[in-house]
This record gives sequence, C-alpha cells and structure tokens, in this order.
Amino acid sequence: MEAVMACWEIEQSLQSLTGVSLGEGTGATMSDDDEEQIDSDANLFDGSMEGPDSLGFGPLVPTESERSLMERVRQELKHELKQGYKEKIVDIREEILRKRRAGKLPGDTTSVLKAWWQSHSKWPYPTEEDKAKLVQETGLQLKQINNWFINQRKRNWHSNPSTSTVLKNKRKK
Repeated sequence: MEAVMACWEIEQSLQSLTGVSLGEGTGATMSDDDEEQIDSDANLFDGSMEGPDSLGFGPLVPTESERSLMERVRQELKHELKQGYKEKIVDIREEILRKRRAGKLPGDTTSVLKAWWQSHSKWPYPTEEDKAKLVQETGLQLKQINNWFINQRKRNWHSNPSTSTVLKNKRKK
C-alpha cells in the first residue's frame, strides 16, 4: 500500500510540474493483462533508438515548451538550493579568504618590529606602552604584535648564546 501511495504522490508531483494530466487507468497498480500487453509490446520493439519504431513513435525529444519548463524548474531548484545553503557558502567563502590572508606580515611592518627587536635584543619583551606604540606604527592588532614577538623569541633569541646567559641571569634575580 505504501508503494502505491508513493507512486501516486510521484504522479501528482509530475502532473503539477508538467501540467500534463495522466489518463485514467494509469495508476500505480498493474493487472496481469497489462503485463501481457507490455510483453507483447516489447516483442514488437526492434531495439533501435534511431527513427520511428514499429509502433510509430520516434525518439523522445522534448518540445520547446517542455525544455522551457525543465529550464524553469532547474532554475527554481538552483535558487532554492542556494537559499538553503547560503549561510554555509558564506562561511566557506570567509574561511577561504581568511586562509588567503594568513601568512607573512607586510615587509614595512616587520621592519618596524625588527628595529624594535634589534634595539632591545638583550630583553625583547615589550611593555604594554611599547606594544601600544607598535600597534599605532604598524597598524597591526595587539594579538599580532604579541604573536610576532613570541615567534621571534622562539626562532632567534634562545639560539643566540649571549642572550641565553642574559636569560639565566634575569631568572636568578
């Protein structure tokens, strides 16, 4: 019974999409007589898809109105899908743009940070005032400044033997 109802719903959907009503007796159930008729029709079919077959039907080519209807349905479905996934598309686009922006800082900003680093190489921990000044000079965010100094100290400061002794002396005090 569920299969019959499902077929009926599909018929109704097809009818509403195409505007073509199916004739009487084309429901979802099939009698034994219908099966015999289909078998005899299949025997008449010669198997070629080119040109008219023995029943007088040609290849199935949609009419202009059918093509127009299919295009309209396709556009409506496309629009509905876009609306349904709009937030996801925006999130993905933002993530892609964020990943593109990620990477090295501009050269003019790093030169300002490196200049501060060089002048404070013995103890490269900027005060809050120093960080605020660097934010104004570089246009970077405070978090970017903090991260740059963390990375710079990891990469360069502890590998220098003269600064490692300074670090040990600072820790003792």
